[in-house]
Amino acid sequence: MLCFVMALKSKAVSKNWERVCELFENTLYSAYSQIDPDFRVIAVCHEIPALKREYDERVELLRVDFPPPDGSVPAETMKDKWKKIAVGLIHAAKYEPDFIMLMDADDLVSRRLSEYVNARKDCNGWIFEVGYKYRFGSQWILRNDRFNCGTNAIVSTKLIDFPADLSQVSRQKCSILKFGHTVIKEKMLEAGTPLTPLPFPGAVYITGHGDNYTFGGQTIQWQGVRKFVETVRQLRLCTPAIRAEFSM
Repeated sequence: MLCFVMALKSKAVSKNWERVCELFENTLYSAYSQIDPDFRVIAVCHEIPALKREYDERVELLRVDFPPPDGSVPAETMKDKWKKIAVGLIHAAKYEPDFIMLMDADDLVSRRLSEYVNARKDCNGWIFEVGYKYRFGSQWILRNDRFNCGTNAIVSTKLIDFPADLSQVSRQKCSILKFGHTVIKEKMLEAGTPLTPLPFPGAVYITGHGDNYTFGGQTIQWQGVRKFVETVRQLRLCTPAIRAEFSM
């Protein structure tokens, strides 16, 4: 079984809570739309958002009671995210999943993921080297061959020490909490348990909606001819097939 775990930012630190909830449900639905039904989705929140779609018991929204972060301190917002992820992992452990995928609550995933990974349970996991970047509301999408965002890896639970509690000691024993998305590929390789490149685009990084965990939305940067050519090469029409695969 593949288990998706994500953290939803608090209303207290959101610029537009309605937009955050809309994006979150799109993310939730993309995970819920998996072809292979052997999956679970765990989302950890301060406030449980009102959902427009119906979900079965494979989707769980956990509410935490610790205080929301100080939104004026970016580091505190990220600490809150990882604390919520730890809560999700503690809960996920009881289901004994084969794989864990951490997601950002404003990204989208391919509906093919559970089907692909559940058929390959002897694998260490996968790294998403190819994915898409999508500016919120656009008709165009960028295929990125150097994909790197918070939704970029699936890891076998054979390689994960699930945290027993929220203590720093317990959380530091968990590789996917200790090593974020920017270094997990290298750290897993160093440990002798390399992740395999996923052979298809696995996720869409949504930008430009104003409530990313990082600051602001990304825009195409016009940095000379080389950058322009690279951008044009990567640009794709956001077709019905892409929208269907990622539940856009």
